[in-house]
Amino acid sequence: MDKSIMKNNKTSFIIILLLYMICMISFFYFSKKTHQNRNLKKFNIVIDSLSKNHFVNEEIIKNILFYKTKKIEKKIGQLCILRMEKKLNHYPFIKKSEVFLSVDGTLNIKIWQKEPILRIKNGNKESYLTKDAENLELSSSFSSKVVLAKGPFSKEEKKYLTNLVKFINSDELLKNQIISIKKNNKNSFVLIPKIGNHHIILGNIKDFKNKLNKLKAFYNQYLNKIDINQYKSIDLQYKDQVVAKKR
Repeated sequence: MDKSIMKNNKTSFIIILLLYMICMISFFYFSKKTHQNRNLKKFNIVIDSLSKNHFVNEEIIKNILFYKTKKIEKKIGQLCILRMEKKLNHYPFIKKSEVFLSVDGTLNIKIWQKEPILRIKNGNKESYLTKDAENLELSSSFSSKVVLAKGPFSKEEKKYLTNLVKFINSDELLKNQIISIKKNNKNSFVLIPKIGNHHIILGNIKDFKNKLNKLKAFYNQYLNKIDINQYKSIDLQYKDQVVAKKR
């Protein structure tokens, strides 16, 4: 083949490729501009279904993002996804959020809520403690049904409390029986049961697993055989035994 023909073919191919790239880039920017000028059509808000809490709903989410705007008239190009996620994640009851736009103009919002594991009351002050041992303020719109813990607790004690309640919640018997926790004095904890007019002396909270296993064994053996209301206390502090004191 003649070299001049090959050169002309190569030049034509490069020109066609350049024209194609220019067309594609132009089309991309035109599509992007057209998409950004589209109005926000609808919301698709998904709140974690595993949590039983209802601290967050669609109305709250829209208020966080658009500050109580009755009619939301926004163009897609006006939305800043990162800013919206930052606003949502700043809300005290939201653990994590994901925001993204669909090609049809839908604003998709996924929400994961913080999960309280117990409610702490110290004098007139009340707050929740999450599974991650994080303090969480009470909500004016929803109250979570969790174990109540009374007393002043240090940061370290809160971590132990979190693990203690996780252990209680993982066992059906303990979950249905233990309704609150009290701290009488330094490093001395007491459990309050649902059934029976007695209290359970846990003592030091650090070795709670062995003590609660002893309590489970005691309940399984005696709960349906004795009048539990005759007992004043069940003491779990002694090694390898449970000391039940009558009134």
